[in-house]
Amino acid sequence: MTNESASSRAGLAERLFELTRELADRDGVSGHEQAVVARLVELFRPFADRIDVDSFGNVFVRLATSVDRPVLMVTAHSDEIGLLVKGIEPNGFLRVEKIGGVIESLLPGRHVRVRGHRGVIGVRPGHLMTPEEQRSVPPVRELYVDLGFDSAEEVLALGIQVGDPIAFEEPVERLANPQRISGKALDNRVSCALLVALAERLRGAELGCQPVLVVTVQEEVGLRGAQMAAYRLVPDAAIVVDTVPAGGTPDTDLVRDLGIRIGGGPVLALASGMGGVRGHLAHPGMRDFLLRVAEERGIRVQRALFPRSTSDVAAVHLQRGGIPSMVVNIPRRYAHSPVETLDLDDVVATLELLEAAVRAFDATVSFDFLAGYR
Repeated sequence: MTNESASSRAGLAERLFELTRELADRDGVSGHEQAVVARLVELFRPFADRIDVDSFGNVFVRLATSVDRPVLMVTAHSDEIGLLVKGIEPNGFLRVEKIGGVIESLLPGRHVRVRGHRGVIGVRPGHLMTPEEQRSVPPVRELYVDLGFDSAEEVLALGIQVGDPIAFEEPVERLANPQRISGKALDNRVSCALLVALAERLRGAELGCQPVLVVTVQEEVGLRGAQMAAYRLVPDAAIVVDTVPAGGTPDTDLVRDLGIRIGGGPVLALASGMGGVRGHLAHPGMRDFLLRVAEERGIRVQRALFPRSTSDVAAVHLQRGGIPSMVVNIPRRYAHSPVETLDLDDVVATLELLEAAVRAFDATVSFDFLAGYR
């Protein structure tokens, strides 16, 4: 068992839910994370010794501590998948292009926001569809956003231009089981909420390291912000916090497909990107450190592989001469959809693991590749 009482865990879960909901409600499609970053800076300010935002939007939050090294980077990305305005038809409809891993079959009939203005992604009337059309997915070039106007002039009067971001409008809400929440941009606003809560819990703590909490941009389009941030910071080690797809649904087997379960605790991804995309293989020192911390604190974790995708850890660990890194994931269902779903118990347990790891990290943590082999 962890040191958290049942009542304090319930209060922490509520706090994390509210933070996540607030941050997810702010649109931050890749390259357009300003609303999210601005709010995060406000949320971090009471707990930070220093906050810097670089020209791309990566946020660096230094916590007050009496030591300068080792530097431990704890990072999460702020952006979400979405669309961009590709063109404006004379009758006011917006043509669109995907940004990030958008699933085309989930687009028709969705509510969206463009610069805060509500719209819908149109769909051909079912009465006119052929049976083949009803079974097929229209390509993105055939999709359009309807803002409710009948001319391009009315749309332009709103300030909407080519290149503007389009985000799903799907608020984060509790399901019938109130421990499970669902909505858009849980990937990765829940991890941003965790970093805020972590800063709050570490305020005034005596630590053996210099923690720097980093919020990166443009993860969904190639891990770009993480590459910049890790190169600039040059930490001694890094923990990436993200979400990860889960199995255990009728269409995703827990053994053959994806051995990750929501409600099963934070996930330590031991390998990712083995199918050819940029990925990582867990650094043995960081892996063993986090497993030891979890065991000592009684925090249940899941060990898993993430073969067909990756996270910011793939960019972070390759910077400079190599940064010992590990990713801690929160399991979620329905990845890259507007109804991503996760368990608040997993979120609380992830915060407990992160806090314990930062408190335990110091110069004695070994990154000797041959440790334990001899």
